[in-house]
Amino acid sequence: MQFTPKQLNDNVNVSKTHPLIELFWLIGGLIVLVGLVFLILGVTTDWAVSKTPIKIENWIGHLALAEFPADENKALEQRLQSLLDSLPEDSPLHQYNFHVFLDESDIVNAIALPGGNIVVYAGLLNEVKSENELAMVLAHELGHFAHRDHLRGLGRGLGVAVAATLLFGEESAASSLVSKTLLTFQARYSQDQESAADQFGLDLLTRRYGHAGGATDFFSRLTEDAGSKLPYLLASHPHPKVRIDALNKLIKGRHYSIAKTQPLAPDLLP
Repeated sequence: MQFTPKQLNDNVNVSKTHPLIELFWLIGGLIVLVGLVFLILGVTTDWAVSKTPIKIENWIGHLALAEFPADENKALEQRLQSLLDSLPEDSPLHQYNFHVFLDESDIVNAIALPGGNIVVYAGLLNEVKSENELAMVLAHELGHFAHRDHLRGLGRGLGVAVAATLLFGEESAASSLVSKTLLTFQARYSQDQESAADQFGLDLLTRRYGHAGGATDFFSRLTEDAGSKLPYLLASHPHPKVRIDALNKLIKGRHYSIAKTQPLAPDLLP
């Protein structure tokens, strides 16, 4: 009897699906997974922040402040106190014991750290031209405290690192990809935080001075060097022009007046 081999119609080692389609499903599944992880991180962080007492936040802030070579600045604290005195009596910000530190770096920025600590960089202080502009910057940082953004960002950042490591391992390429994708989501969220802090700052600035003069002046000078809006898609701050347009819309919608700003006092001049 002669043996005749039978031709197999299927090969279990070769997929019937086109490789590009498989890649599409793989990437799509990864995006869905990243979105779910970020959603869980957000819900968990928001719950944890709502339950975190000021005492614990002060402890975290003490540790964070150790990373900044900055000294407490009485002149800046006086400006901040004038804003705090303008807050409503029921504002949660009255629970904080605020301190303002000046970092001599040329960075044009200010940051809110847990526990009521604000760091203003000398580069930013050299850019502001009026008391009103400086008040807007400080009021913006107070907005982050009012919304507890500093704790939310800290919790999400830690969650990003932990989640990626647990899912894919410490050194894997997938872990790196997931971390970068989650941080992209986080950047978008941070822009929303910045916009909300701008709104808070505008309202407080107007309460302090009786008008909204100086609310957009600092951002207007930044616009000259900001360039295209494209790099800001993944940045933590919105493009200065976007911020200016949003603030002007709020000023018009809330019928805030615009008046002359006060020059920066000598105790803060470079």
